[in-house]
Amino acid sequence: MTLISKATGALGLSSCIYDMHKSGVIASNRNYAKVSANSYLSNEIKSMKMDYCSFKDAQIKNWSARNNIFQPVKEFTARVTGYIGGFFTAGIRYIPNIALAAIALCCNKSKGIANTAAGALAVLEGWNFIKNTSGINKRSDYLNM
Repeated sequence: MTLISKATGALGLSSCIYDMHKSGVIASNRNYAKVSANSYLSNEIKSMKMDYCSFKDAQIKNWSARNNIFQPVKEFTARVTGYIGGFFTAGIRYIPNIALAAIALCCNKSKGIANTAAGALAVLEGWNFIKNTSGINKRSDYLNM
């Protein structure tokens, strides 16, 4: 039974890490889009406002707004921080799964503990499937309020 517990632990751990990565990618894309749009609007508003009338300063502001000099830096930073935030937000959600998978993988001497952890991990994944994927016990009458 220890081979089954090791396989369960490995599959559970890889499932968590894969989902954490995908959550990080989604958060990265969202943060990139948000920062990109906000930066564009900010540049447009800044290019319209001046303290006093100056043709030279207006040309410089227009050139700066057209070229978006610091836009790539802002977008890269937004992607990185979005990925890290999404990855660790999902990681917090998976703490029980990761702990049970680690116990199932690392308990070499005590087969009972490894098997119990693998069983608990299977129950946890099953509960997650029922709760989040199947829609059982979820409100579905949003149109009939």
